[in-house]
Amino acid sequence: MLRRAALMLRNVAGLPLEPATEDALSSIAPEMEIGRSDLIQIVLREWLETNAYLPVRMIDEESETDGSA
Repeated sequence: MLRRAALMLRNVAGLPLEPATEDALSSIAPEMEIGRSDLIQIVLREWLETNAYLPVRMIDEESETDGSA
């Protein structure tokens, strides 16, 4: 089921969403200065990591973050 969802999300521009979800994405994406598809990918990846479907990415403590941790 997750593989099917991942395949569908490769083309997130055509992903139908509920109006409330679409409104939230439309208001958050400009605030974060990223596109809608990038935001959907971030949200999905973080949800999958949080629910243990993907391994959590390790952050190198000594790397530069340019003010965004």
